[in-house]
Amino acid sequence: MQNSQTGGEDYIFNQVETLLNVGIALTAEKDHNRLLEMIVTEARNITNSDAGTLYLRQNDQLVFKIVQTQSQNVFLGGSGEEVKLPPVALVESNVSAYVALTGKTVNIADVYFAEGFDFSGPRNYDRITGYRTKSMLVVPLENHEGEIIGVLQLINSLESDNHTVRVFPEHYQKVIESLASQAAIALTNAQLLRDIEDLFNSFVQVMATAIDARTPYNANHTRRVAMLARATAEAINDVKEGPLAQEHFNPERLEQLTMAGWLHDIGKVTTPLSVMNKATRLEGRMDIVLQRMDYISQSEKMNSLARQVELLKNGMKEEAEQESRLSGQRLVKIKEIKDLIIKCDNPATFIDDQLLDQLQEAAGYVYLDPEGVERPYISSEELENLSIRKGTLTNGEREIMEQHVVITGKMLEKITFIKKLKDVPLFASMHHEFLDGNGYPNKLRGETIPLEGRILSLVDIYDALTAGDRPYKKAIPWEGALRILGFMVKEGKLDNELYDVFKEHRVWEKVCD
Repeated sequence: MQNSQTGGEDYIFNQVETLLNVGIALTAEKDHNRLLEMIVTEARNITNSDAGTLYLRQNDQLVFKIVQTQSQNVFLGGSGEEVKLPPVALVESNVSAYVALTGKTVNIADVYFAEGFDFSGPRNYDRITGYRTKSMLVVPLENHEGEIIGVLQLINSLESDNHTVRVFPEHYQKVIESLASQAAIALTNAQLLRDIEDLFNSFVQVMATAIDARTPYNANHTRRVAMLARATAEAINDVKEGPLAQEHFNPERLEQLTMAGWLHDIGKVTTPLSVMNKATRLEGRMDIVLQRMDYISQSEKMNSLARQVELLKNGMKEEAEQESRLSGQRLVKIKEIKDLIIKCDNPATFIDDQLLDQLQEAAGYVYLDPEGVERPYISSEELENLSIRKGTLTNGEREIMEQHVVITGKMLEKITFIKKLKDVPLFASMHHEFLDGNGYPNKLRGETIPLEGRILSLVDIYDALTAGDRPYKKAIPWEGALRILGFMVKEGKLDNELYDVFKEHRVWEKVCD
């Protein structure tokens, strides 16, 4: 009697310890598929069941998530082969659906002699496979909010000594009900975490889309950078030789890099549209300048004609003809200056020393406005803009544009990222750094730029080169973009190994607009 009592206490202790350990494991498991597998596997272990099925309730149906049958070596769902069985309709004639609808546990000794439920499904399965479904324990997964989120079904509890099928004992039912409750809470918490992550990811993508939508010249840039960065990292995982063979992007590292890609330009929310949308050097002022040149030309013609008439009245024919020739020369010069302005306003024109000298000479010409005030053909501000060697931004405007990286870092530092995304602010604010130290904002050099920062720098440049929506340049074909990236590698700005991976794996082909 004493031994029996001790044995009973040991059994209870072991069951409690098992439940505690399983509860801890369920709480610690972050992978959704492994969590689902663990629930069924541990429930089968506790009850010594041959088979088990886990359903989750979705859209008023029970969807198969895990199917296990030890004796037939069937392990479907979770991290294994997908379960392709159709969902179960929520009708009470089906035992699992009944449990999901009522929240009541069902313990059946033998499904072939049970009444009240339709067991044609298990019987058909048995006929086809030669299996014999007998005892069954079906338990609801009810979370802490009283919501039934799924059903756990165990089949054929086996005697430990001779492996004959037995009815699920009542104490097993209590233990599995407790396990199911813990499992439901763990699944609900895991779903809540996924929902929070999905919400955050959606918010990030909405913000990125809003940033891109501020200007018609940046459409889809952020998404393309994020996807190119991810595809590059996935290509690195296939590298077998060289320095990058030591690098590996697991799912969390991939997610962090992708998130940094989505957020790399968030600081542009503060960049003035007049700078972001500046398509030409004289953006918004070209019409005024051209009207001025036309006014100068017309004034020259009218004033010259007036002088010629006056000279002719005084019998000075030769002087009048001389005035006509000189006026023609002045009109040619005015036309040359107008054409020069048009040429230099075009961002495709590189302003070399010769053009710069011509601009400065043109800025020295003056005319009288309608009020008789002497003014230059080209104002100092216009001269500054037309003298931009490359691109459309003045030094001051470029400084404003480059500030977006600093602001990106400051904005992201205000966000409390979860642990696996903690370096997103760092990586996102490095996408304009170069290995030679000539990038911005911190002029980082060499190994002080982590691999993620180097990836973002390369793919950001590639997308800028190949984008067809930039106002100041035409899209460059991928072959041309690779040549430019190659030049930047030779200049020591970009990572050579990274460039080779990007080129050899044709990463750009893996990203669709």
